[in-house]
Amino acid sequence: MAAILALFSAIVFGAGDFFGGSASRRNHVLVVVAVSHVVGLLLILAAAPWLADEVTLKDLAYGLGAGLFGVVGIGCLYHALGRGPMAVVAPVTAVSNAALPVLWDIGFGERLAVLHLAGVLLGLLAIALVSRSAQATDGVGDGASSRPVTSGLLAECLLAGAGFGGFFICMDLTAEATTPWPLVSARVASAGIALLLLARMRRSPVPRRGEGALAMVVAGILDMLANLAVLLAVHRGMLSLVVVLSSLYPASTVLLARYVLGERMSRTQVVGLVVALVAVVGIVSG
Repeated sequence: MAAILALFSAIVFGAGDFFGGSASRRNHVLVVVAVSHVVGLLLILAAAPWLADEVTLKDLAYGLGAGLFGVVGIGCLYHALGRGPMAVVAPVTAVSNAALPVLWDIGFGERLAVLHLAGVLLGLLAIALVSRSAQATDGVGDGASSRPVTSGLLAECLLAGAGFGGFFICMDLTAEATTPWPLVSARVASAGIALLLLARMRRSPVPRRGEGALAMVVAGILDMLANLAVLLAVHRGMLSLVVVLSSLYPASTVLLARYVLGERMSRTQVVGLVVALVAVVGIVSG
């Protein structure tokens, strides 16, 4: 069941990123984050009283910590994408995002079966391959690949991945009975910070009509559904396996971009999709 929930989250995360990315082309990133996270907050706030058996301050605090980690991850990711090549930023961030919870599990004594370990390693490879852009792998584009890859950029990518990994670890520390209240406090933190930053910039968080508002709403709904699936999955399976499977979300985004927007896939991305399927088989079979 944990594997099914994790794979569902990967598909939905990827679809959410697709809509969020589309909205970001016409709006400031913080506007997209603020609107989508407020939508997600309202959705999970309405559902929480009906889904949770109890609510504790400890788990709300873990959720708040998860939200802060998530903001660090998003902030570092977008800043890195703005000054470095996507072909480096995306895979380094995605792999470090998946690797941190794996190391966390191993550090606390979790033992992976041989098939699980092979699936995890193949999953990390698949994340890196699928995340690579067609421009970088085929040597064409607008010159983004000529941006320098500095130690500072790599550190920022690793910090972004650590932020996302920290989000998953905090969620894993919560009790199943309080699900989904930790997501409520996480969204309060992330949406609140985004709104505060927009206020500091004196920018309205309300998108203009026809400027991707619907895409933001859809992204917020999908992102919250994916986060709920992850939270349910970590309470039913090993954190390391759940995170690796859910981190295969770039595959979903790539396929949507290919068949909805007509963007071409690189050979590297196709290989990555095949490796991802093998990784899933290994993790599920183990």
